Amino acid sequence: MLRSKRLALYVLTVTAVAVVGLWTTAAKPPRLPADRDHGFEQAETRCLQCHVHTGAHPRPTDHPLRDDCFSCHRDAHGGLHPRPGAPLSVPGGWQDDPRLAGKLGGRGKRP
Repeated sequence: MLRSKRLALYVLTVTAVAVVGLWTTAAKPPRLPADRDHGFEQAETRCLQCHVHTGAHPRPTDHPLRDDCFSCHRDAHGGLHPRPGAPLSVPGGWQDDPRLAGKLGGRGKRP
């Protein structure tokens, strides 16, 4: 009996740790690396040089329909740097990505 209680406690602890780990990382944009290529003083079009759908590191197909990168992606220390008036769509951004624009059902404008 004591052994089954210990096993149950172990399974419960491992499950709790896994749930907390998933909960704390779920639906959070990745942090930006602390290098010169990911500086917050640059324009979003600079981000799209690598993260456009044909780039070296394309955005995933479940990426939100937004191009104001610094409103969601945090710096290496966890800080946000939103820019008032940043465009939600820039040339080469989500509207030019057939994988992302397909989410709109052919409407062509952000919902």
